[in-house]
Amino acid sequence: MAKRQKPDRPLRLVMVGCGRASRAHLKAISYFEKRGFLSLEGLVDRDRLMMEEVLKNRGPRLPQPHLSHDAETLFRKFSFDIAVIATPPPTHGPIAMRALEAGLHLVIEKPLTLDLDQADQLISEAKARERILAVGMKYRYFPGVGDIRALIQGGFLGEVLYGVTSVRWGHDQSYYDQAAWFGTWEAEGGALMNQSIHGLDLMAYLMDARPLEATAVLARQCHDMEAADLVSGILTLEGNRYLLLEGTTNTDPGRQEASFFLRCEKGTVRAGFAGGHQSVSVKLDQGRELANKLILKAVFSQIHREGMGIVRQMGNPYTFLYADLLDAITEKRPPVAPGEAGRESLASALALLQSGKEKRTVTCPPSGFHLREMTGLFDQA
Repeated sequence: MAKRQKPDRPLRLVMVGCGRASRAHLKAISYFEKRGFLSLEGLVDRDRLMMEEVLKNRGPRLPQPHLSHDAETLFRKFSFDIAVIATPPPTHGPIAMRALEAGLHLVIEKPLTLDLDQADQLISEAKARERILAVGMKYRYFPGVGDIRALIQGGFLGEVLYGVTSVRWGHDQSYYDQAAWFGTWEAEGGALMNQSIHGLDLMAYLMDARPLEATAVLARQCHDMEAADLVSGILTLEGNRYLLLEGTTNTDPGRQEASFFLRCEKGTVRAGFAGGHQSVSVKLDQGRELANKLILKAVFSQIHREGMGIVRQMGNPYTFLYADLLDAITEKRPPVAPGEAGRESLASALALLQSGKEKRTVTCPPSGFHLREMTGLFDQA
């Protein structure tokens, strides 16, 4: 991997949505902005205080972006190269379509949208306009994940058998009280669509098999909210593979964690994220551990590409999302987490929700099922 070369000018970026979801993006953008690869030139949020908070945290040498309450106004008045959309999920589709019509590349925070038809429209429009569409599926971007996937795809561990992911991302009631749409079915989707979709995506990336059927149980146990704060489910994948999922926000908010287990014929992959730390194991049945070598290779590759400063970014996968985005734009190739990946995770999540609602196994992707159909689920008890 060759050292990243300075461009003739930085790519101009507009951040749409300056709330909670934007923070990790802004840290990553700042890293590349200080190195001359990106320039944050626009901020959009309905709340001016949110935009002012972003301005306050910017260094004095960085340019001051244009501010607006309306994304389309900025798209029309100024020239940008990239739009980052970190607004509430129901708004992703309309804003993204306006950005594509303005000729911009896209980074859309997960979920891509909450509607499969809308996701298809965005993917189709991005292809027609030859624009990059990247989704904020952050676990794919941790150094070494791509190398582990290549190892699995190369057959080194034998056939993939099954996987298990647990996303225990605890939140107290104040988390759901911070905005009216948090914890609702139609605007957020509950613990599955908001938190656990990252786990679904990483396992889909590693297992590389199309989901065929979904079976799930949903519950609302600990929070005053409309949607489910616990999901337990299983996806039947093509090739006689299976994925088991546990996702909840009912655990200790002080110990948010996600774990991943993948069993293959000749070995096992384990990974975990907890307390800002990552652990990875790739072990053959004969006892040989491969993870350290793979991770070191990935880290040194990034150092060679970006310089020693990248070491301080290892805990923020969004930095590597933007590194990949820059390369994808230059090389005119799909990003690591393209729109199609966002659609697949959305389809799996919707199928699990439909199964939990209807108390039966359903096909994946679901046909004609929408989040609004979940409304009132727990009122029926």
